[in-house]
Amino acid sequence: MLVFILKQMKPMSKILFSDFDGTLFFKEGFHQEDIEAIQTFQEAGNKFALCTGRPLGGVLALMEGKIKPDYYVLCTGGLVLDKDYHVVYGQEIPFYLVKEVCQKYENETITGPHCLDKDYLYFAHVPSDAPSYIKQFDSIDEFKDRKIYSFSLIESKRAKEITDEINKYYPSLHAFQNVNAIDVVKKGCSKGQGILKLEELINDETAGIGDSYNDLEMFKVVEHSFTFKTSPKDIQQQTSFVVSSVKEAIEILKED
Repeated sequence: MLVFILKQMKPMSKILFSDFDGTLFFKEGFHQEDIEAIQTFQEAGNKFALCTGRPLGGVLALMEGKIKPDYYVLCTGGLVLDKDYHVVYGQEIPFYLVKEVCQKYENETITGPHCLDKDYLYFAHVPSDAPSYIKQFDSIDEFKDRKIYSFSLIESKRAKEITDEINKYYPSLHAFQNVNAIDVVKKGCSKGQGILKLEELINDETAGIGDSYNDLEMFKVVEHSFTFKTSPKDIQQQTSFVVSSVKEAIEILKED
């Protein structure tokens, strides 16, 4: 009975789920005002969580000394971790499917399998000036004995078409378009589903911020949704607020 009453009480704190690329991290890096706003938000007793298509190895090195999330919804919802990197929820993709799809589109995309790895973000082709956390692999077979929670096909001129093809011909997979990239997870996974799995453990008022189509599932499950003035109009129409920065979103949440 006490648990039921507590569940019915208005949450005392808030949690903000944030997309990474184009929302929190840009070509020029992080915006200092966003970092400071997140830190102040957490110091007030609230929580901050990443909600991204990237795996853990694709964010840790970049955030070191800047941002310490309370939770990680990674791999487009295929993997959810707590602040100590313990698995809260995970859905693996069978290796044969990863291999088949990656080989099918290898001539028009750059492929990258996503595992639970703190140190590296893997890609089939890596430029010589890439940061040290990005590691090249020679064959997809190197991952046959590893747990793969998602994979990406990036920089394709046919991103939307490839996304539609994967969703049509691979019923056990779900592909999400992210501008010129395609993020692929096991069917049933999404940023929204990852958040719902985490909500089974927390009792916070929820908010989410993102900039692209793969964030729409996140917007559907949070209480307050934010996107940017630079986002496509059809995305803006599906959010509660249109803002200029993560900092502005946090300021609105603090006033609510």
